[in-house]
Amino acid sequence: MSYYLVLVVGLLSALSLSATNEVPSIAISCGNTKLETLPKYQQSLGTLEFNKLLFSLWDENTKLVMVLDNELSLEDFTMKGTDGHSLFQLFENTKNRRFFPSVDQPEKALEMLSKNGFAVKVYNGDTYGNSSGKIIALADLNENIHDSNDDSRQTTLLKHNNEVSKIFNSLCTQYTNVVLVFSGKMNPWIEKSEASNAHHLVTRHLMAVDGKSEIFKIVDPKGKSLIYSVGYPTLSIDNGPDTPLEPSNTNTNVYLDDSRESLLKVGTTFLVNDTKITLRFRFERITFTWELKSIEYERDNSVVLLTPKQQIGAQKGLSYFSPGPVIFSNGTIVLKFNDKFQVQPWLTSESPKFSDPQEQNSFFTPPILAGLFVTAIMLFIVTWGITMIMDIKTMDRFDDPKGKTITINVAE
Repeated sequence: MSYYLVLVVGLLSALSLSATNEVPSIAISCGNTKLETLPKYQQSLGTLEFNKLLFSLWDENTKLVMVLDNELSLEDFTMKGTDGHSLFQLFENTKNRRFFPSVDQPEKALEMLSKNGFAVKVYNGDTYGNSSGKIIALADLNENIHDSNDDSRQTTLLKHNNEVSKIFNSLCTQYTNVVLVFSGKMNPWIEKSEASNAHHLVTRHLMAVDGKSEIFKIVDPKGKSLIYSVGYPTLSIDNGPDTPLEPSNTNTNVYLDDSRESLLKVGTTFLVNDTKITLRFRFERITFTWELKSIEYERDNSVVLLTPKQQIGAQKGLSYFSPGPVIFSNGTIVLKFNDKFQVQPWLTSESPKFSDPQEQNSFFTPPILAGLFVTAIMLFIVTWGITMIMDIKTMDRFDDPKGKTITINVAE
């Protein structure tokens, strides 16, 4: 009975933690502090644990600065620019770093330090100049950068990367040992309830976050598939300039081919420099999963296949989401969706609405894979050893001590 009680309590605790306001964080250093010595692959850090971590990073010879973004999620760190590199070039180029996927209320952990003898001061050029003692500099990006409502998330993150780079490089030129911790105040996928302070998860439906005046959306006549992007894709031929696609005013019908159960083609017509082109998205279904294999690009009665650079697919009943960019190419023709991109064929709902997106982050980390591999080897050795022991057979016949002994005559 006690076992089931512990199991129920553990499940309830896990559910309560899943809805807390946890954000990713990263620490970088340009001095003697070796962040590689910190434990790796920590899936979650509580407020008190993060408080102890900040305390351990500080000493009299270390300048500790914390930079807070208003909203921060794991997707922000996985988002890539048009050059294929991370939007946070500073973190990508810094070797002495440590990433923490989930930290519970880092801003509260900083407040706890201020109550334990630390002075938290707003960062400026003279933060450490005329002061001594336990000082932690705080840089609030929302006060330093006033983002336009028309800017995309990518543009905002690039601005924040530049601002963090200025702070970090300026401190590293003045002091020998600097540690910068970048985190956020809240997770954009978690919000507070209006009735209480409890947090709950926000379902990631792109159709509900229409921030642009012109969006790319394809819904087939039968409501079997849905293709969505914040903006229209761009087309580049033979390394030429990126030309945005425009909707065709003459033919806005959506093409649908569902004659085969395992194949679905959805497409429509666009204009590029007054030339009509047709894009057909080819979805294939394999048992319990689906995959966007390619896009048929038709121009002047010539059809070529554009394949995605990354695998696009999910389990049946789930959608695929990417913060962008998503690129389809055949070597000479490049079709690029620069912003948020979401697709789902074989919709399960009656109305054209996305299901929850499938998690793109890998579940298995290298230590888990190594542990499973070693465990499999140990199980094989133990199984083989037990089998060998069970096959040992003792003699079932022995000489009778009361009987006649065996005599062997040896001739000389």
